[in-house]
Amino acid sequence: MSDERPDARSAFESGLANEYFALSGLRASSIGEAGTRATLFFTTLTGTVLALGFLASSTNAVVPVAYAALPIVILLGLLSFLRLVEISVEDVGALRAINRVRAYYGSLVPEGTEYFPAPGKQQAINELVDVGARRAPWKAALTIAATVGVMDALVAGASLAFALAHAGMTTTPAVLIGIAVALVMIWALFTYQNRRFGAALRVGEASP
Repeated sequence: MSDERPDARSAFESGLANEYFALSGLRASSIGEAGTRATLFFTTLTGTVLALGFLASSTNAVVPVAYAALPIVILLGLLSFLRLVEISVEDVGALRAINRVRAYYGSLVPEGTEYFPAPGKQQAINELVDVGARRAPWKAALTIAATVGVMDALVAGASLAFALAHAGMTTTPAVLIGIAVALVMIWALFTYQNRRFGAALRVGEASP
């Protein structure tokens, strides 16, 4: 039985090394997917705005095209935002697991903590090492998901203002309604993101 323990320990540490690289690969693929999804949304939005600009200067078809295209862009933005939040949560989970592996390696020798330092108590949840950045609610506005969500809300508000003005409402009320809708959407999207991040943070703090 005692002869099996060194082999078991060696297999365990080999498995930890493989897990570390697998988690690192997961984080890399998550970052790549996030960039791809954000690029898809902004490319679609830019192309749609340019197409509407060209149509407005040359034909009366801009109105039906706008009614058909803008809801698709808004839906794409919403779906992109939701997926980007999920990617961020998955990335936080992978980072927590990586830090557990690092903590194990740091405990093997006395000087291990110098090379595998434990994350600080107030360290930002999406950082592997402590670089001085601390947790703060406003940092939720710096994520890729937040950027996509804000732009999508602004497009939705502007589209609604356009539709109301085209239906006969005067410009000022239409614009005010559009702004109000955009602000409500931004608040709702930020609230959703903060709740998902908060849940991920609580899970991480509850983990041994």
